[in-house]
Amino acid sequence: MKTSKFAGAGAAAVGAATAAAVLLLGSTAASAEPTVDSSAYVFRTDGLLSISPSPYAESRDGDHDRQSVADVAALPLHGKPGIGLSALVAEAEGHRAEATVAKVNLLDVLRAEAFRTWCDGADGGSAGVDLVNASVLGTPVKAPAEEQKFDVSPLLQITLNQQDRDDDSITVTGFTLTLLPNRDDPKRQLNKEEQEVAPELIGLVTGQLPDLQKTPLKTVDDLVKALSPKGDLLKITVGSVTCALEEKAKDHAAEPVVKKHEPEPGEAPRPEVVRKNLPVTG
Repeated sequence: MKTSKFAGAGAAAVGAATAAAVLLLGSTAASAEPTVDSSAYVFRTDGLLSISPSPYAESRDGDHDRQSVADVAALPLHGKPGIGLSALVAEAEGHRAEATVAKVNLLDVLRAEAFRTWCDGADGGSAGVDLVNASVLGTPVKAPAEEQKFDVSPLLQITLNQQDRDDDSITVTGFTLTLLPNRDDPKRQLNKEEQEVAPELIGLVTGQLPDLQKTPLKTVDDLVKALSPKGDLLKITVGSVTCALEEKAKDHAAEPVVKKHEPEPGEAPRPEVVRKNLPVTG
């Protein structure tokens, strides 16, 4: 909210009036929290590698906020970053927000020259993702018009353009990569396909291939412990934005709260991603 500037006697008069109002009416208005109309962050990891949302921007009472980070590099593998992103920018103003990043490489699973996640609370709310020269495990992919969730390997799951709506706001998560999504039963035996890609997945995450003689990988629990002694697996998020719907933003309604919902029936055709072993960079 932009405020006018007063000087001289005008400022003194305004100050005196404000003080009198506080004495008579209490300090409710002064202590009111600003409304967050929109917010955005570019990158986040959870689990065995934890990185807080960065950069993070939020629009309070409609003000413009822009935050940026030059580079992010993590999980070095054979002298190269397993995770590398450049030119990260989070921006929010009023009921609009976007998160952009260039030169994306996530464990050689996702590569892109540009990745943008955006939302706009006007006219009932619109949102989506934009990709430039993107590929998953070397297979070119385009940004889906609707949420897409698919397995790119028996042990890796990707979600693109996840959208969650309620009466007040819309939240879009551009890209999520989850290791070992089906880990509910630790004693479950790994099937043949899972056993084939498990060593390469461990090498991809830890930088070192396991010795299968000393560390047999037969169950889900075996794989989890090989990936992380503490049992924390890895979840990577690129691009997450939340926008209040325009009517709510104008009225300064309560801070948007995202409510999960089941995907609408009739999904768009899935990107054609071929399952294959995970490459270990040399």
